[in-house]
Amino acid sequence: MSKSPPSDLLPAEARDAVDGLAGARVLIVDDNRINRHLLLALLERGGITLIEQAEDGQDALVLMERFKPDLVLLDLMMPQMDGFEMCRRLRADPRWKSLPVLVQSSLSRAEDRARAFAAGATDYVTKPINAVELLARVGIQLRKRAMLRDLEQYHSRTENELELARAMQARMLPGPERLAELEAATGIAVQAHFAPSSELGGDFWGIEHLPDGRVAVYLVDFSGHGVGAALNTFRLDAICRRIGSTDLTPAEFLETVNRRLCGLLPSGQFATMLTGLIDPVAGEFHYASAASTAPMVWHPGDEAPRLGDGSGLPLGLLSSVTYDARRLPMPPGARLFLYSDAAIEIPIGGEGHEVLDEYGLATLLARRLHQPDDAGLLSGLLDDLTATGPIDDDLTALLLTRRR
Repeated sequence: MSKSPPSDLLPAEARDAVDGLAGARVLIVDDNRINRHLLLALLERGGITLIEQAEDGQDALVLMERFKPDLVLLDLMMPQMDGFEMCRRLRADPRWKSLPVLVQSSLSRAEDRARAFAAGATDYVTKPINAVELLARVGIQLRKRAMLRDLEQYHSRTENELELARAMQARMLPGPERLAELEAATGIAVQAHFAPSSELGGDFWGIEHLPDGRVAVYLVDFSGHGVGAALNTFRLDAICRRIGSTDLTPAEFLETVNRRLCGLLPSGQFATMLTGLIDPVAGEFHYASAASTAPMVWHPGDEAPRLGDGSGLPLGLLSSVTYDARRLPMPPGARLFLYSDAAIEIPIGGEGHEVLDEYGLATLLARRLHQPDDAGLLSGLLDDLTATGPIDDDLTALLLTRRR
C-alpha cells in the first residue's frame, strides 16, 4: 500500500469520479509489471490509496483473504490462473459473489466480453487504458459497492430487530408449559396453531384460569399484517392485562377494551375479537364478539359442529358501542374451535371470487370430528385448509377440549 500524490495531475472529471472513496480497497491483478504500476499511479492520483497488487489469479486469491478488497481490477490473459478462472472462483465463493470485478484487457472482441461477463465480470474496459474512463468506472463500481454494503447492513439490522419483535410476540402467546398446567388444573386441553403471513403477525390469543374455576379465552385479529399490525397486538395485549377479566362479563370486557383502543389506533385500523368464559359448573361457553369469526362447538357423537354468532362491530371504530352476551353449551367432552378469518377467506376458485366461508370450514371440520386425538384433528384440518387454496393472511386456530 502506498501514499497518494496530489490528484491535480488528473482532469477534474477524473478526480470527481473517485472523490470521497479514499477509504476504498482495490486489488490490481495483472502479470505485466508496467501495467500494474500504471494502474497504481492512476488510482493514487484519483485519491485511492489502499491498493494491493497480484501477478496472477492464484496470487490474487491468496491476497483476497487478507486484503478483502472492495473492487478487483483484473487482467484476463495471465499465466498460472487467468482472469476468467479467477472470476469463476470468486463467484463460487459466497463472500465474493457481489464483489465488483472490473476487467481491463486488450481483448476487444464481443465474444471475449461475453465470455468475461459469463465468468462473473462486473464491468469491462479495453486497453490501452483511458485514465478518465477507468477512474469513472472505478468510481461507479465502488459507489455501488458502498450502497450495497449499506443496504446489507440495513437488512441485517432490520432482521435482528424483526427477530426481537418475533420473540416478543411469541412470548405473548401461552406456551406448552402453561397450557399443560391449565389442563391439569381445569381439565381444558388446548391445541394451538399460529402462523403469521409475514415476519410479524396481527393475530394473538390468550387464555387464563380464573380463581372461581372458570377459564377465560380470547382471540384477536388486527386489520392488516406485518409490523404495523404487530405493534397493535402489543398495544392490545397491554390493555387486556391492565383490565383483567375476573369481574367483567365477556361483553363488558369487550366494551372496556374498545373504549381504550379507540384512542390509540390510527384512523382506518381496527381489530376483531372474540372473548369468552368456559363455565364448568353451568357447562356453557359464555362469550361476546366484535366482528369475530363464528365459534364452533361440538359434543361427543355430533355429526357436525354447531356455529355460534360472531357478529358485532370491530374494536377501535366507535367508542360507545355495546356488545351482546351469547352462549354455547359446553358439557364434558365438548370441543370448542376458535380461528382467525384467514381460515375462511381462502379462495376456492371460480369467477365470482368465492371464498371458503364459515360453512365451508364447518364442512371440512365435520369430516374430522371422529378423530379422538386433538393434535391429529387440528393438524388434519390445517392440511385440509392448505389443500383448499393459498392462505395469505395470519392464521390462528385454537381447539379447546373439555376433558371433565
